Amino acid sequence: MTPEEIAFEEAAKASITLDQRLNLGTFILATATDTFLCGVMIIQSIEYWTYSQDDRKFNKASVLITTMSSLGATIFIIVLMFKLFVYNFGQYTPFAAIPDLTYMCIFDIIPSTATQLFFTYRAYKLTGRSKILALVIIGMILVSVAGAIGFPITQEMYHRNKSDAVLQSKIALTYCWLSGALGADVLITISIMWGLWRSKTGWKETDKTVKRLIRVMVETQLPPTILLIVFFVFVFGFPDYYLDIYPLWVQSKFYTCGLLASLNSRNSLRRAIANGSSSGRIQSKAPVVHVLTETYVQSDGQHGTSTKNQSKPRYLNENDQFSPRRQPAEDPLDLDDGSIGLDVIPTLDDHAQQLQQGTADLEVEGDRDSSHKMDYMDNSSRTGLTDRRK
Repeated sequence: MTPEEIAFEEAAKASITLDQRLNLGTFILATATDTFLCGVMIIQSIEYWTYSQDDRKFNKASVLITTMSSLGATIFIIVLMFKLFVYNFGQYTPFAAIPDLTYMCIFDIIPSTATQLFFTYRAYKLTGRSKILALVIIGMILVSVAGAIGFPITQEMYHRNKSDAVLQSKIALTYCWLSGALGADVLITISIMWGLWRSKTGWKETDKTVKRLIRVMVETQLPPTILLIVFFVFVFGFPDYYLDIYPLWVQSKFYTCGLLASLNSRNSLRRAIANGSSSGRIQSKAPVVHVLTETYVQSDGQHGTSTKNQSKPRYLNENDQFSPRRQPAEDPLDLDDGSIGLDVIPTLDDHAQQLQQGTADLEVEGDRDSSHKMDYMDNSSRTGLTDRRK
């Protein structure tokens, strides 16, 4: 080894041994977390391609890009760990001089950008197709991409030429990378949650669906946002340690798993709406007992006669069509194909207007006798006989 190499080895050793257990343990913990999340990602991918074969091409492309780049990041991390702890075991120079550590940001920016563009499109639709919002978010994403691509280039230049100008450029690009991604995530999360909350109509079942969607958004968008904040703190708050390795290596999986969880949640949410359950499980229904009754009518001094053999009054026509009162006009879970449906769900005013119209229909049919009304109008039933004629 040359004197320069020996000096660089001593400097790298001093950097690692500043807190050797913390620095080396960060590499081990980051690798274990990334491997675990890679298994979760594979399971989520299998579920997506099993139940979403007819999904939109944009969604399929987003899933394919994020999963392939995240899988490539895991392979890259495993190779890098062998290089650090196996082939160069006992040497400290690779931890400080190896350029592969900085190129990990390229693997991170691909799934994060694809995921952010996917949720940007949802935010664009939920906010009334606001072009200003979409342009602002896309601008932040582009700033983040430029910073992520420029960071390893300036890092390599700084290792070759210890220049203050290059160092300042590297710091500026790091700010652009992290702040652009963090700003885009925060703006996307707030705009989607605001759009969903604004879609509440006062209908119990619809509001329940909106709350489920908001919960899904929090569960899928909040983890990568928090990870970026931690990344920002580690990079600029603890520059002498290798703590930033952890968020750098697991960032791609946080975005990919969040995207897949959001897409896969559509199936469970649809089952929950169909079954009236918040968990998506099928609930057992209580048995319904139908009782046949006979009505005797006595009026004008006449004796009561049985109506058993008389023709029953017909309230429903064979061609009558009925729809549940609390059924959205469109599926509120299809956020990606233009059928969000939350802005066309009947409101309470529409329901009041329908009630007024139904009251007018009842006045026209006022010639029905009171006993008949008592049997079929006032008594609760689950057979459909108490619904008004359409």
